[in-house]
Amino acid sequence: MIDFNNLYFETFFFICLYFYAVDYYGILTFSCFFGIICLLKGARNMNYKKIEKSVIFRSNLRVISNIYDLKKLGAGHDGIVFQDGDKCLKLLKYDVGERREMGLMSFDKALYFQDELNLKRIEKPYDILFDSDGVYAGYVMRYLNDVTLESKRDQPFYRQPGDFTCGDLVYSAYELSDDFDELTRKRVVAKDINRGSYIYTFDFLHLCDMDKYLYGVFGADDLNKKALNFTLAKLLYYEMLKCGNYNKSQLKMLSQWVKKSSNSRSFLPTLAEEVKHDYSTFIHEFAEYKVKTLLR
Repeated sequence: MIDFNNLYFETFFFICLYFYAVDYYGILTFSCFFGIICLLKGARNMNYKKIEKSVIFRSNLRVISNIYDLKKLGAGHDGIVFQDGDKCLKLLKYDVGERREMGLMSFDKALYFQDELNLKRIEKPYDILFDSDGVYAGYVMRYLNDVTLESKRDQPFYRQPGDFTCGDLVYSAYELSDDFDELTRKRVVAKDINRGSYIYTFDFLHLCDMDKYLYGVFGADDLNKKALNFTLAKLLYYEMLKCGNYNKSQLKMLSQWVKKSSNSRSFLPTLAEEVKHDYSTFIHEFAEYKVKTLLR
């Protein structure tokens, strides 16, 4: 059996000797070309290398032979999310000890959220994934069809968050309020809610990514009320940013409004009162009105 990798370098060695004998500059030129060829060959081999990892569902011992064969939905600092029919599978990074130290989704946290929480709009784990060695590897959530993704722009159901109505906003806000109350009752605190946590489906807003939520926390009421208010205020803030080009001073005023709203104990009732006269108003229209009142 010929070892072509060795053959490359043996051939290279003898050609170098030849060029050295007849042309010193020729060997430099040939070395450069040969080096480029080797790099391209290595890159091509790396592209052909297939990543494989099997996972096993805790609930029914179902096996997926290679999770990387599934459609990839997204990736973050702590894992990769794949679609498996009506389910999302999150394959986690880091080992069990590192995840616990970093406050990410540990095995016991995933089990607690699965067994103890009854939520409407915050997507919790409802099954656990193990790898082929029986080690905790990830968790399972519902798959939600995000109708605002750019990849779905050509679909008839495509919408932007501002295309929903104020009625959608208020209804989902009160259901989220119920969810945050449930978190408080079960001593869970919502953490690290950011733009990537928002999923907009046919019935408007849901939250995902509970990895950094804390559990076993007493007196979580104020923290969760603030997190709920922040979620809603930030949603409107994102829509306000689409209404115009703002200078630094104006952006600072909008950020201060988010902070003030987050700390308010009456933000949701006040918001509902503002929009109750016409629930059919589009959110982008309400955001445009709201930003004018804040910056006047």
